[in-house]
Amino acid sequence: MASVKTPLLRKLEKVLTRQFPSPSKVRLEDHDGIFGVITSTKFQGMDPLDRQNLIGKIVSTNLDSEERRHVQMIVCVTPEEGTGYLAGD
Repeated sequence: MASVKTPLLRKLEKVLTRQFPSPSKVRLEDHDGIFGVITSTKFQGMDPLDRQNLIGKIVSTNLDSEERRHVQMIVCVTPEEGTGYLAGD
């Protein structure tokens, strides 16, 4: 079931797509909270914690505290690691 693109979902997609332009993929869904996967070569050689810290910084810089409360999980993978329907595999 596809999620409805709420204003917050569209805003976060725009922010993340600016940071991770094509050929990177940003896939987000809102199911009582935003979940997603970013697939990018920018994550190659990065520790998983560093990946999450990078996303956390982007989110905290671009969303206010109320908006951030709706972001549940964003997984960061390289194209080689990408799995699951959100990653497009």
